[in-house]
Amino acid sequence: MATPLQTSNTIDFNSARLSLSKPQQTPPSESIREDYSERRYRMASSLQTTLDIEQLLQLFLAELKPSVELDGLAYINENQRLQSVTGRKASHSCGYRLITANDHLGEIVFYRNTRFSDQNLQAIEVMLSALICPLRNALSYREAVQASLSDPLTGAGNRIALNNALAREINLASRFKQPLSILVMDIDRFKHVNDTFGHSAGDAVLKQLVDIINKINRNTDLTFRYGGDEIVILLNRTNADGALVIAERLRKAMDSVPLQFGDDVIHTTVSIGVTAFAEQDNAETMFTRADKALYLIKSEGGNKVIGL
Repeated sequence: MATPLQTSNTIDFNSARLSLSKPQQTPPSESIREDYSERRYRMASSLQTTLDIEQLLQLFLAELKPSVELDGLAYINENQRLQSVTGRKASHSCGYRLITANDHLGEIVFYRNTRFSDQNLQAIEVMLSALICPLRNALSYREAVQASLSDPLTGAGNRIALNNALAREINLASRFKQPLSILVMDIDRFKHVNDTFGHSAGDAVLKQLVDIINKINRNTDLTFRYGGDEIVILLNRTNADGALVIAERLRKAMDSVPLQFGDDVIHTTVSIGVTAFAEQDNAETMFTRADKALYLIKSEGGNKVIGL
């Protein structure tokens, strides 16, 4: 297990100097900067070749190793809920917060088995400047891709994201013989909510449902807005019995939490169709079976869970 950070630094890449929250070494001298300038420029060219965060960090670590012996690095960006480890963690670490005038690009932690010398830290700080622009570009690209695959109202994945994820999860379930289940749900009498309280109330109910799902489900479960008030959840490594338990938990939670919307209290329920992956399934057959279970519930009045 890694020890606490040897240093915890903040670098302001818009100023001519280093801003260190806990100064433990002198700023890089001009001779140090000149020694590493050629490597820094070569690194900058290499890092411009990808917009993938994982590949970018791998390239950065590979380009940094000739200057500083490292075992690995970790990158954390809380705004994008991103955590990435390249290489491996070790007993000594040095962390930096990457800050510019316009944004906070996250934190990066370097690991090695021996303590960092002042020269090691100076080299890292000089070379970090080559990472800033490629990292900002990669984060912007990742954010744009995620936005294109997200429902702007609820933050759940959209239909395109569902199609991609369902095909991928079915492939994994088939290849590794692991369980996979799907929940297809919608809000009972959703049209009545819109007609009675307005579409803003309907939007609030949809957001409430996705919030409840996110609080109850595991981080590995995937939630999508299929269209209208229909929500789809992929439960990897979950068999039919486990999926029915989760679905019933969600149904009860929605039934027991009225929504306060202005002066009105809106009580809504959900219907949930459940199915588990079978060997002969593809994305279409699996989704169709869960959707069929949902419509069976609707014909019986809703507020129920049925598995097929």
